Amino acid sequence: MNYFHFSHVDKTVPSVCGCAMLNPGWSHMSRTLENDTVLIIGKKNRASITCCGLELEVKPGRMILLPAGEFHFGTRKIQSPASYYWFHFCQCENVSGQKRFYAPQLMEEKEALTILSSPAIAYERLCNSIILPQSLDLKNASSVTRMCSDILCEYQKPSFSSLVYRIKLINLLLELSGECFNEEQPFQKSGGTPSIVRQLIVMMEDELSNADASVKFFADRMNVNADYLGRIFKNAMHIPVGQYIARRRVELACTRLRESSDRIDDIFIQCGFGSRRQFYEEFSRITGKTPRLYRDECAFMGINSL
Repeated sequence: MNYFHFSHVDKTVPSVCGCAMLNPGWSHMSRTLENDTVLIIGKKNRASITCCGLELEVKPGRMILLPAGEFHFGTRKIQSPASYYWFHFCQCENVSGQKRFYAPQLMEEKEALTILSSPAIAYERLCNSIILPQSLDLKNASSVTRMCSDILCEYQKPSFSSLVYRIKLINLLLELSGECFNEEQPFQKSGGTPSIVRQLIVMMEDELSNADASVKFFADRMNVNADYLGRIFKNAMHIPVGQYIARRRVELACTRLRESSDRIDDIFIQCGFGSRRQFYEEFSRITGKTPRLYRDECAFMGINSL
């Protein structure tokens, strides 16, 4: 399953919405929306849409996400009349008179599940942001359906309020995020991620700016063997501790390159890199760009993404 990280939820801006009423023989158009994500909540019967290499089935009580920047198309024509709610939205703000968009980011499933299964990790990682799977069967479908209907009523009012519309859509996203958390709680209770790994992730978030942070550094603090800690972390997360730290530091650097005017030489120190050379090597390896090019492209396109 694909999971997507939506940052800056408070900057959510809905555009259009509706309830699709579809006849047999219909299939979804082929397209890529540059800035808008499409949220679909199934209402009646079924339809099939392919996105990110996955065939997604729209059906009653199921949420489907078509993230911004991802090509999607109808997999096949529907056989029976179908309907679903749909909402277009993005996260953006005006910066110096220009719109800056915060694009949803694809997350590795293991990382997403680890965050969702631990309130402590979620608290550290999801400040003003949410994680949603590309497909989710809703436990509280009736409540979500009522929220969808309420949003459509607001959108169609003669006295339409863009502020109320925006707040209602944000509330819907938060409700879906809550459903996602509840869905993954069995993952936590069954011991899917060892508690020591969850504890280590929380500690690493606090120490990203510390150039001395390493598996030995954390093992000493946790009073465990470094080899054991590194092995259990890699078994759970499928990535070595050092690579995880490097990736999180680069993600932090990307945020500061986009959202601050700090000098690059100051940013690599703030993000815990031991030297300018190490910073450039890790940044280029993970993003495929130099820090300067990354900052220039974000400023030119107005898009915040790693």
